[in-house]
Amino acid sequence: MAVLVDSLEPRDAWTPPETKPLDQAVWQTWVAKNRAQDQRNNAAFLKAVKCIAIAGLLVAAGFWSHLGPFDLPIRFTVAAGAMVAMFHAFHTRRFIFAALFAAVVVFFNPVAPVLSFSGGWQRAVVVASALPFFGSLRLRQFDERTQ
Repeated sequence: MAVLVDSLEPRDAWTPPETKPLDQAVWQTWVAKNRAQDQRNNAAFLKAVKCIAIAGLLVAAGFWSHLGPFDLPIRFTVAAGAMVAMFHAFHTRRFIFAALFAAVVVFFNPVAPVLSFSGGWQRAVVVASALPFFGSLRLRQFDERTQ
């Protein structure tokens, strides 16, 4: 039988393609553009969360007598929105707003509710709970205009 043997000649070794060095100006421009985009996205998300919480509170105050079956979803929506706003207030060092949002979280806690949706004065508390959300939206608009 004939045995075929390949000759062991060296093949051309693979070499990586040549790269050009990193241009720091281009890199810094790209980082700044992405940072600005992230800030815009975060601001839009926070504004949407606050508007949803305001809508939940105003719907709860408006449909007070028909609120029974929707008690838990409204509590969850408002408490979640207040928690997001509270963490943002801590991050931006607005501790008064953080304390106000913490109080809203305590009032609308869906697990252990402090406030029942049954009396007239509770409706006033629900409407008053929308004030920190309104205030933080207005303060944010004021901050954007002054910068």
